[in-house]
Amino acid sequence: MIDKDKYLQEEKALVLQDFKNKLVWGVRVRYLILFMAIPLFFFANITDRSQVALSIALIVYLALYNVAADLFYRWQKDASSLVMLSLIAFLQIFDLLGVTIVIYLTGWLESPYWFLYLVLIIISGFGMFSQFSSVVFLIAFFSAVFYLGLLLSAYFGIIPIYGPAFSLPPPELLKSILNRSIFTIASFFLFASTIYYFSKLLNQNQQILTKKNRELLVALDELKSIDRMKDDFISTASHELRTPLAVIRENISLIEDKVVGEVTEKQQKLLAASRDSVDRLAKILDSLLDISKIEARDIRIKRQRIDIAALAQKAIEMLRSLADKKGIKLQSQMGRDITTEADADQILRVFINLIDNAIKFTGENGTITVGVEKGGAKILAWVQDNGKGISRNDLPLIFERFVRLDATDMIAKGAGLGLSICKAIVEMHGGKISVESRLGEGSKFWFSLPLIK
Repeated sequence: MIDKDKYLQEEKALVLQDFKNKLVWGVRVRYLILFMAIPLFFFANITDRSQVALSIALIVYLALYNVAADLFYRWQKDASSLVMLSLIAFLQIFDLLGVTIVIYLTGWLESPYWFLYLVLIIISGFGMFSQFSSVVFLIAFFSAVFYLGLLLSAYFGIIPIYGPAFSLPPPELLKSILNRSIFTIASFFLFASTIYYFSKLLNQNQQILTKKNRELLVALDELKSIDRMKDDFISTASHELRTPLAVIRENISLIEDKVVGEVTEKQQKLLAASRDSVDRLAKILDSLLDISKIEARDIRIKRQRIDIAALAQKAIEMLRSLADKKGIKLQSQMGRDITTEADADQILRVFINLIDNAIKFTGENGTITVGVEKGGAKILAWVQDNGKGISRNDLPLIFERFVRLDATDMIAKGAGLGLSICKAIVEMHGGKISVESRLGEGSKFWFSLPLIK
């Protein structure tokens, strides 16, 4: 039975792991930026000493901040709380501060790097805080505060101005600041709103998918329960019916042997037909039990070194009398020294089922060929007949349980279990089984097993 609580825990664990991966990604990206910034600083032509000092301070700030973030994450990497990890992720605000310093150093009002705020807004919406899409507005708010604070601090002389904008008259400078602030802050929240919408849409779709997965698990659980009930019923019914069938067959034998009185010729024919039906039903019950054992993995494979060709020949001899009754010619094409490790009884059963199936579907005076040969690292065995063949529509269903090729000929065709059992046995040995056929031209069933020299 599917443990729904366990599924929910695994789902939460996946979300946490995804969030942790994003945190690691953020730390690695900062290290990459740091290693790129150091050589760029040395090759840059910076003459102002205060700019040099501030640039060095920015690099040191980025290095210390990222090392601290890395250590803090390593300390909390086993945290199972999404809230705790979110607090770690809120260190992204320090990224906003770093971007603000870059803008200050590269021209202040004229700096082209204000778009880095937008990059961080995008990362927060689609990446870092995708589980909490509304956080994108918080990042946009801090971006606006830092950017506006930078512009006003320089305007009021709190910090020195770098860039051509310092030469503007105060009224023009204030006007430029207001225009740029309105445009930039509007861009921040426009981006934030767009990203929030799409992030929310993605989260809703994810929640719908999660709900559908849970419903599917419940349905799958119910189907498995029904399937187990069906298998239990088949197994129990098969066991319970074997004893009455044995009694019926014994009684038929007693009547045929005239133990209870004389039997007319007509009665003998009826008794023979009844005995055949009882035998057929007993075989069906045995097959049902085998199917139940196979599905429950209750069949033990007793592997031993066997000669596949010898097993095929043994199956031919066991069924030769049945073929002779229909005038069918049984012939073989056997290779030499073809051995493998397998359960001899089970592989013999595969050959018997395939040959018996071929006899049932081959008309009088037909021909059936049984072959075994080496095919690279595999053993190839086949049973080929020139019977009525199989239609293209029936081929995909041929190895399914309770499938008969011709439902009108139920006595000849059986219950449709033999080929299903063959498939299960071959696959339990690590092999494959298939069929090639055309309607009116006969069929060729083949299976492969690993070759062991």
